[in-house]
Amino acid sequence: MALSGEMEELCAGYLYKSPQASLFKLQKSWKRRYFVLLKKCEITCHLKYFKSEEMKNSEPIGAIDLSQVSSMFLNPEIHSMWKWVHENFRCSPSCVLFMKVADRDYFLIGETSLEIEKWFSALYEAMYNRPHKLFEPKEYGRIRDISAPPNSLKTDQRVEWKLDARSDSSKDEQHEKEIGKLEKSFL
Repeated sequence: MALSGEMEELCAGYLYKSPQASLFKLQKSWKRRYFVLLKKCEITCHLKYFKSEEMKNSEPIGAIDLSQVSSMFLNPEIHSMWKWVHENFRCSPSCVLFMKVADRDYFLIGETSLEIEKWFSALYEAMYNRPHKLFEPKEYGRIRDISAPPNSLKTDQRVEWKLDARSDSSKDEQHEKEIGKLEKSFL
């Protein structure tokens, strides 16, 4: 379903969105928004959010610039604000997607881990045409399997993403490997 003749809707649904850093610890500043991931052309996608689904054909109240995303991951337990998010929203880490954008960090909270995995996959695919590579989990702290207890440690279960300049042929080969790892991490 497209919002306009030139854009294809790739993913849509309600998520709780973190506010800017100065309001982060005010729970009432976290808003439930209707997010829509739109594909404009092969290499351009937009992530917009609206007050409600009924408002999606009007101007969005905001957008996350996908060209400015430097990292994205599920289960943000290593983030310094995770403890506050978990205590105030009583959510499982597997229901949370973290995105680091040039000007701020976003926590997006879904109702279920499957919903957040769907968003992660859609966003990952949307950003694939940008140069990228997988993080080495050992470089970036504690990572655990979503089915493991909160204090267990694993180093190979979360896919993370960041910018990297590569030739197109090496990007295609790397993309196939990353999709395989992504599929394994969801099993």
